[in-house]
Amino acid sequence: MPRTTHKTGTLGRIAIATLVKVHACVLVAGLAAPLLAPAPARAQTTATVMADQVYVDGSGRLVASGAVEIWQGSVRVTAERVMFDRVSDALDIQGPITISDGPDQVVMADAAQLSPNLRAGLVTSARVVLNQQLQIAAARIEAGVNGVSQMEAVVASSCPVCASDPTPLWEIRADRVIHDDNTGRIQFQRAQFRFAGVPILYAPRLNLPAPGTTRLRGMLRPEVSLDSDLGLQAGIPYFIPFGDTSDLTLTPRASSRGMVSLGFRYRLARQNGGIEMGGQISRDELLPGRTRGYGYVRALFHLANDWVLSADVLAASERSYLETYDITSEARLRGHVTLERIRRDQAVRARFLGFYSMRLADDNDTLPNAATQVDAEHHHSLAGGDLTLGMGATAFVRHSSLDGVQGRDVARAHVRLSWRRSAILPGGIVATGALAGRFDHVRVDDDSAYPDPLNRQAAQAMVELRWPWATTTDSGARHVIEPVMQVIDSRRNGVTLPNDDNTMPELDAGNLFALTRSSAEGAPDDGARINAGLRWARQDASSWSTEALVGRIWRRDTLAGFDPAHVQPLGGARSDWLLAGRLSHSDGYALTLRMLLDDDANVTRAETNFAWAGDRTEVSTSYLYLPASSFEARTVTLSEWSLDVKHELNNGWRTTVGWDYDVAQSIFAAARTGLAYSNECLAVNLTLARHFVTATNPSASTRFNMRVELLGIGGRAPNSSGRTCRA
Repeated sequence: MPRTTHKTGTLGRIAIATLVKVHACVLVAGLAAPLLAPAPARAQTTATVMADQVYVDGSGRLVASGAVEIWQGSVRVTAERVMFDRVSDALDIQGPITISDGPDQVVMADAAQLSPNLRAGLVTSARVVLNQQLQIAAARIEAGVNGVSQMEAVVASSCPVCASDPTPLWEIRADRVIHDDNTGRIQFQRAQFRFAGVPILYAPRLNLPAPGTTRLRGMLRPEVSLDSDLGLQAGIPYFIPFGDTSDLTLTPRASSRGMVSLGFRYRLARQNGGIEMGGQISRDELLPGRTRGYGYVRALFHLANDWVLSADVLAASERSYLETYDITSEARLRGHVTLERIRRDQAVRARFLGFYSMRLADDNDTLPNAATQVDAEHHHSLAGGDLTLGMGATAFVRHSSLDGVQGRDVARAHVRLSWRRSAILPGGIVATGALAGRFDHVRVDDDSAYPDPLNRQAAQAMVELRWPWATTTDSGARHVIEPVMQVIDSRRNGVTLPNDDNTMPELDAGNLFALTRSSAEGAPDDGARINAGLRWARQDASSWSTEALVGRIWRRDTLAGFDPAHVQPLGGARSDWLLAGRLSHSDGYALTLRMLLDDDANVTRAETNFAWAGDRTEVSTSYLYLPASSFEARTVTLSEWSLDVKHELNNGWRTTVGWDYDVAQSIFAAARTGLAYSNECLAVNLTLARHFVTATNPSASTRFNMRVELLGIGGRAPNSSGRTCRA
C-alpha cells in the first residue's frame, strides 16, 4: 500500500500550527473511517485524532505523531506517537502520555495499549490521580471494559512527592490494587502502611473508598479518646448504606476500664425532609451490673399547604450518663414535636414539649415534665393599622400528686385581640397607638389554693412617642439620637392565676418598650406604667458602629405577684436602670453589654460579650453576673467568666485554650485546650478538657480526644493550602 503523509517543516509548524492540526484532523477522518469503522457496530467507537503528522504505513497501520490528541466521548489522550493496528484492534501509544476522563481521573504514563474506545487496555509506568486528590503510582495498570482496573507494584498517597523530598508523609504500598469505578472502592492486597517512610501497619487486604466516595459500605475512621472515668477508649464505626436515601452507622466501643458500648445512627432522606435516630447503650464499672444509654430523634419535613413538621427529642437512662459519655453538658433537656405553618398574615403552631432537669438538686417529679401548646395568630388591616386575633391553649403536668406548687397541673385557653397603628406627626415625631384585650380560662388540679375553674379578663391601651434626631459631622460620622416614651395602662378582672412559667423576669433592650413584657401567660403586666428611654447610634466612615440605650420603667403601684423583698429587676414601683450597648468594627471587633443598676447604683445583673477575629487569632470571652434570688430559686450568686482563644501558627499548626471560671467562688468550672495540625494530606486534632465538680457531675473528670484523618481518601478532600514542590 502506498504511504500517504501530511507533514510540515519545523518553521512551518511553528507558524501555522493551528491550520496544520485542523487540516490533519480532516485528513484523519477520511483515512480512519474505513479502518476504524468497517461495520456499523464499530462506528460508535470511532475516535477523533488530531496530530502534526498523520500517515498510513506499508503494513496498513494508521500512524499519528507530534502533539497527538485523541477524543472519544469524555476520554482525552495526549501523546507523542499513536499507531492503530486494524488486525489487533488496538492503539499503541508512546509517551509521555496523559489520559483523562474528566477532572476526576487522570493517568500519566510512558506507554499504553488501549482499545479504540480508550477505556480498556494496558498502561505501563503510570501515575493515576483520582478526583484531584489521591495519587497512585503503578508499574502496570490493566483497565477492563467493565470499569475495573488492576494495578501492580503500587504506591498510593495524597501527599506531594517532590524531587527534593521524595518520601511522602504517609503512603500505602501494595503488591496489587483493584479499583472498581462502579462501586467507588479501592482494594489493596498485601498492603503496607508507612508513615514518614517507616512501615507501621501490615494488612493482607485493605479496602478504602475512592476519593469523592461518601456512601461506601465499610469501616470509617477509628475513634480514640482518654477519659479519667472510663480510661482509654477505642471505637470503629461501621457504615451501612441502603441506597442513596438511608443509611445505618454502628459504632462498637470498648475501654481499658471495662466499658463496652454500641452506638447507632439511622438516617433517612426524602425530597420533603428527613429523619435521624440514634443513641448508645453501655455497660461500665461506674455503675456495675446496669445497662445504661440514651437515644434521640431529629426530624424535619415540609408537608403540603406550607405545613412543617419538626422534632428534636433526647432522653437518657439517668442524669450522669450524658455528661459521663460527653454527649451534652446541658443542665436541662428539652424536647419537642412541632407542627406549624407560617404565612405572611397567619401563624399556626401545635407542639408537644418534654423537660428533664440534669441538676442534682432538682426533683423532676415536682417540675413540669410534659406540656402541650396550640397557638394561632391572624393579622388583618383595619383603619390604617394592624388587627391581630390570637387564640391558644396550653397544658402541663407534673408527675407528683402533692397538693400545692409541687404537684400542680394547669390547663388554660385564651383569646387575644389587639390593634396597632403608627403615624408621623409634624416635626418628625413618630406616634404609635395600641389596644389589646385578652380572656383566659384556666383549670387547676392538685392545688387547693386555686378554685377550679378560673376566668380572667385583661385590657391594655398604649400611646408611644419617638422623636429621632439625625446629624452628620464634618468627619463623615452619622449620629442618630432617639428619645422614646410609652404610657401604658393595664387592667385585670378576675382572680390571680398561678404563675409557673415567669419566675425569672428579665429587662433588656428587646422588651423595655414591649406592650406585653412577660413571656408567660400567668403573670401579665398590670396597672399604669411609663416606659422611657434614650437610644443613640453612631456610624463612621472607618467602619466603627456604636449603639447605646438607657431606660427605665415607672409604675403607679408595685407589680402584683412579684414580692419587692426579693432582688429582681421588675417587682418594684420603679424598675432597675437598664444600660445596653454594642460596639463593632468591620475588622472583626464586636462588644455587647447589658447591665441593670438599682437606685443605689448597685449592679443587679450584668452580661458582657466580646469577640475579635484577626488573620491568625480569634478571641471570644463573656462574663455573666446574677445575684442570689430566692424568687428565682437561685441560692448562690452566679459570677462566671468564660474565655476561648484560637491561634493559627505557621506550617499548619493551630492551638486553642479556654476556661469557665466561677468568680464568686474563685474556682474553675472547666478548662480546655487543643492542638491541631493539618497539611495537604493529613489532619490531626488533639483536645484535652478538665471538668470540675458541676451541678450534674459530682466528681471531676478529665477527657483527652485524638482524631487522625488521612485526607484525600473518601469524602474528605486534601487541604488546598498545603505545601507545594519548589523548583
